[in-house]
Amino acid sequence: MDPRSIFQTETDFHVSYDPDIECVYMVWRGYHTSALFRAENEQVLGVIAKHRARKILCDIRYFVLIGASDQAWLNSEWLPRAIDAGLRTCAIVAPVFYFNRVAVRSVAERIDPQAVSIEYFDSPEMARRWLLSTS
Repeated sequence: MDPRSIFQTETDFHVSYDPDIECVYMVWRGYHTSALFRAENEQVLGVIAKHRARKILCDIRYFVLIGASDQAWLNSEWLPRAIDAGLRTCAIVAPVFYFNRVAVRSVAERIDPQAVSIEYFDSPEMARRWLLSTS
């Protein structure tokens, strides 16, 4: 997909559980308002809790931007709840958009590496392989 075409498509979000990898799989594309971003993350948290998932694969290649207030919310509210629900391993398919790459790294740098292991990948396939190799 040409990264420029994301601005010509509608916002997309999908979350599911992949029993083969035993992980939550989420895909974000486009721009999400703060309210929509937080509501969709609550859905992700629900899937983590329902399946007691320890792993998550975040395909955010074409996700445009996480705003500063949403970055703070992820670190102070959402991530602690996800960790309490069992999240321990995160595979991120890295954003192509520079400012979102910076935003994602900013959130990840504030997470205790003893609590959650995070790795970055160029494709969902590479992320899946890594998750399969983790316990």
